[in-house]
Amino acid sequence: MSSTYSPNKKVTLKDIAHAVGVSQFTVSVVLNGAKSNTRVSDGTRAKILDAAREMGYLPNALARALRNQATNILGLYFGYGHLEPHDPFHAEVLTGLQRGCEICEKDLMIHYSFHRYGVDEIFAELAGGKIDGLVLIASPDDPLVERLRGSKLSFVAMTDVIPGVPGVIADDAAGSVEIARHLAGLGHKNVMYRSCPGQSDSALRREVAFIDEAKRFGIETVSVKTSDWKGRLDAAEIDLLARRRENGITAAVCWGDPSAYALLSYCKSNDVRVPNDLAVVGFNGIEMPYEPAHVLTTVRANWALVAQRAVQLLVDQLDGKTEISDLTVLPVEFCPGETS
Repeated sequence: MSSTYSPNKKVTLKDIAHAVGVSQFTVSVVLNGAKSNTRVSDGTRAKILDAAREMGYLPNALARALRNQATNILGLYFGYGHLEPHDPFHAEVLTGLQRGCEICEKDLMIHYSFHRYGVDEIFAELAGGKIDGLVLIASPDDPLVERLRGSKLSFVAMTDVIPGVPGVIADDAAGSVEIARHLAGLGHKNVMYRSCPGQSDSALRREVAFIDEAKRFGIETVSVKTSDWKGRLDAAEIDLLARRRENGITAAVCWGDPSAYALLSYCKSNDVRVPNDLAVVGFNGIEMPYEPAHVLTTVRANWALVAQRAVQLLVDQLDGKTEISDLTVLPVEFCPGETS
């Protein structure tokens, strides 16, 4: 190289051009893929690459994004509060998103500060050019959805069906049908259904499908809402469980596994035998980070694969593919356990 450089200084294309003895434009052609009819010999190309490596050159990501009109980054918006990596469902979704981004050679950006902002600030953050597209985990009623519809930002939904938006879901309805048939086969006639506390299209599909199928077998369903997303029992539900014999309730179906495990904990603390006194069924089938006391009867939904397919769907959209599926429904698996 024909000159020295300071290791503490940010290396520019001009520095490399001066070191190698070529034009800055030639360096840009080699390092940044600048479009040009200029042919660069293999020897010169090797010298430029060697110089860039030795001098610690790092390309300007912002400039490259402006030039290519793409950041190569996909975003995630989670509309149900905080993403908690230690939560089994959240962890599986994040695993699938990362796997999908790796396959598609994309980076993933997750924003954790949305709770501070209103919908306008959230939309501005998402549509401000930091990301090329968005994977959305949110209720169809989330006010952000309408803002996104009117924008140029590509986005897809997962877990919940959002009308008019390409999405990937697990077959929640089919799983709930299997649960109803399982309990009918065991002779249950009165079932408590524990639904989630907020708006969730996925949870609603499960509940409606279960109630409809249970009715076909003459099963009566009493629906209650848990006090939080982890399935904590409130006073009204505890009272209902205390009166389960007079109400003929012999089984409880929970919209998610955490809700089922919370109920199992209550049963253990209150001498309610499972499944003799009360059968308990969950949904999701995600492997827990600890060994549960009971092997839960549940429905296995592969949320990592759902997330991975959502990334692929978004990338297909960004690549301009014309045949984009409106809704991809992935199969689930009924997994009988010890609790029913």
